[in-house]
Amino acid sequence: MTPLLASALAGAAGCLLAAGLRPVRRTIPCLGGMTLAAVTAGATVAATAAALGPPDRRVSAVLLAAAAVALLGLIADVGALPLATRLVVESVAAGGVVLCGVQVTLTGDWPDGPLSVMWIVAMTNAHALLDRLGGALAGVAAVTGAGLAAAALLLADPALAVPAAVLSGACLGFLPYGRRRGRGRGRVRLGPSAALFAGFGLTCLAVALAAGRGPAAMTAGMLVPALAVALGAWLYGVRPRRWAGGGRRGAPGGVLRDVRQGVRRA
Repeated sequence: MTPLLASALAGAAGCLLAAGLRPVRRTIPCLGGMTLAAVTAGATVAATAAALGPPDRRVSAVLLAAAAVALLGLIADVGALPLATRLVVESVAAGGVVLCGVQVTLTGDWPDGPLSVMWIVAMTNAHALLDRLGGALAGVAAVTGAGLAAAALLLADPALAVPAAVLSGACLGFLPYGRRRGRGRGRVRLGPSAALFAGFGLTCLAVALAAGRGPAAMTAGMLVPALAVALGAWLYGVRPRRWAGGGRRGAPGGVLRDVRQGVRRA
């Protein structure tokens, strides 16, 4: 089985599994992350074993750390969790993937480690915030994951193409449950744990794909998740309010108010 076929089949499997596990509106914030983590890990392991052999160390580290971050989001959603505790756990998870070789390679020296941890934590929480803007994360993550999978295949790194394709397909499977209804809001969001899992996974995969390929490629790898979040926030948060016409609903203050509320809840 070729890497291209394995990535395509893995992505399709992730999409079908996520779509088949029909989320319930009241429980999706709690169960979405666990569903996404299970689908992504299961399909990735199966496709990798069938086409590539033993699992890649980087992929295993990213999946385990992303699952830990998703569990953190589940705990935060069910009960109270201080922001400082959340950031510490996310930093430890990011440090784990850095020790396994997933890190920024801009300077080639020790600052790359702390920079990698800070960037992964920042982008993870940015994706979590994006999910609160009309449930925009599922579509943005699906497109970003597909782009990363294509780039990994072009760069002859199929070990990273498979999890990116699976994560893209799994997020695509959630899209039917997040269609807009009234006032531009989705019926079902991915939820905090799924948003943290997707954000952490996509950011780490982008960094791993660009690592060691030069400063230009590394910069591009870091900018991919950031640009995806910015574009998603604009498409789902700013443009719909501009189309809404005059009044307070179309004013920039309404968008800023939503962002502030998302930060408090995240």
